[in-house]
Amino acid sequence: MILSQPEIRAEVQKGNIRFDPPLEERQWGEASVDLRLGLKFTQLKPAKGVTFSMAQGIGALAESGLWVEKILKTKDDFGKPETVRLAPNDFILALTHERVWVPRHLIAIVEGRSTYARVGLSMHQTAPWIQPGWNGQITLEIRNSGPLQIELTPIEDMPCQLTFFQLTSELAAATAYGARPTDVFQDQASALPQPDKS
Repeated sequence: MILSQPEIRAEVQKGNIRFDPPLEERQWGEASVDLRLGLKFTQLKPAKGVTFSMAQGIGALAESGLWVEKILKTKDDFGKPETVRLAPNDFILALTHERVWVPRHLIAIVEGRSTYARVGLSMHQTAPWIQPGWNGQITLEIRNSGPLQIELTPIEDMPCQLTFFQLTSELAAATAYGARPTDVFQDQASALPQPDKS
């Protein structure tokens, strides 16, 4: 069952679904909520002749140094919003502005919005599910497949939407996302797992 807007609002009111910062009224859809683009962006560097095996997870890539992370400011030195530009074929990882908590009796799916899709922007490649027990900002896998250079403005742009589904039964805490050591993206503050400094 997909939750309608009144049902999502009821779950938020009860504290089961949480958003930090709270949603603005403009973010509520009929059966989904729009999420704002955050300030942190990650881009992979070209690496000619280098091959990464994903069999052991994304950790090796995160530790490779072949990526750049940038945190924009809400306003530049002249008081104007800082933006990010995507040329045709650019691929970038971006965090949502909102941190999201998904309760153990729901699962969510993040999808792009049609306004952005119509100029060639996709918001996720193959990872739309936000699992029961999730806690953190959501990483968007943004690709510009269109012919135009596109400018995105954090906090102003709402490029994705989150839809909630009711599970047939609530997951136990021991089986929800975040319970296993392999759940490396729980509480994420970056698109890639941070290298272990110890």
